[in-house]
Amino acid sequence: MGAWGVSAHAGGFSVMSVREPEDRDWSEWLRMRCALWPDDSPQEHERGMREWRSRGDAAVFLALRANGSPCGFVEVGTRQYADGCLTSPVGYIEGWYVDADVRRQGIGRALLRVAESWARARGYREMASDARLDNIVSHAAHARAGYEEVERLIVFRKSLGG
Repeated sequence: MGAWGVSAHAGGFSVMSVREPEDRDWSEWLRMRCALWPDDSPQEHERGMREWRSRGDAAVFLALRANGSPCGFVEVGTRQYADGCLTSPVGYIEGWYVDADVRRQGIGRALLRVAESWARARGYREMASDARLDNIVSHAAHARAGYEEVERLIVFRKSLGG
């Protein structure tokens, strides 16, 4: 654990640091996860958070406001394969969120830089991510951070009864 020494300065806002979460950050991490993925219950998120922290091939990092309160997070993990990537395994942005009141100030990019450093430290040569087709805010944020779109996908499902 510890700070990763990343700072973002823009629009009069300063992120003090990006660091791994501590026990005291649990409720804020949960709040932000619920905002990012509102279809899941808080209980499902808490289960996922415990699983995430127990994985050896994943990490979570929090961005902090100048007053020390969390204002964003990134969950980064390992995938053996990602669409559009030429190497394996790859680092994968599984979750990326910044509070609405501090967006477009470099915080999301600072979180991605830390996630990318985490992946480089493991020898990965590529980083991948995804976003829902209707999430144009995320599409634009990825593009500003240097990510290129490699494919679009619509997933289908059919119930077989029972």
